[in-house]
Amino acid sequence: MDRASLITLMHVARRELRLDEDTYKDALRTATGKTSCRDMTPPELSKALAAFKKRGFKVRSKPQNRALKPATATAKIRAIWRLMHAQGFLGSDSEAALNAWVRKQTASQNGGEGVANYQWLEREPALASDVLERLKRWHRREMLRSLGLSEREKISYNQVCQRFAARKAATS
Repeated sequence: MDRASLITLMHVARRELRLDEDTYKDALRTATGKTSCRDMTPPELSKALAAFKKRGFKVRSKPQNRALKPATATAKIRAIWRLMHAQGFLGSDSEAALNAWVRKQTASQNGGEGVANYQWLEREPALASDVLERLKRWHRREMLRSLGLSEREKISYNQVCQRFAARKAATS
């Protein structure tokens, strides 16, 4: 471990063990004969750290690559709906408007009666996924139309989003 990391650990140990200044310096002096981490070599810092470990300090490493919780389909639906409104493709970004659209989209798959609230799609993951894909296709069509491209273009949704954002940035 490098010197800077050892010094950082020493300060964390002091804080976690709740040592006052005098007690901390006494512990350093007992372990190494020095009262300041700045004056210590890496082996001396390791020795002092070992002394703090004997007093109960536990080194905890930070978790690496902590995965983010994936967004739910309904959160994605709401985000795309808001984005479409911000891009000028929708007249309203209200939940009432979104719920009306979801109701129409789900009517044929839900026994003739559509899902009244988009958040209820959480209970039906397959239906939520279908609604999300329909919304993405609609959004893609609107962006392609705005870019002056054919709907038959072999471009993914993400690529169309990138092109649309680049064009918007270039014209701003």
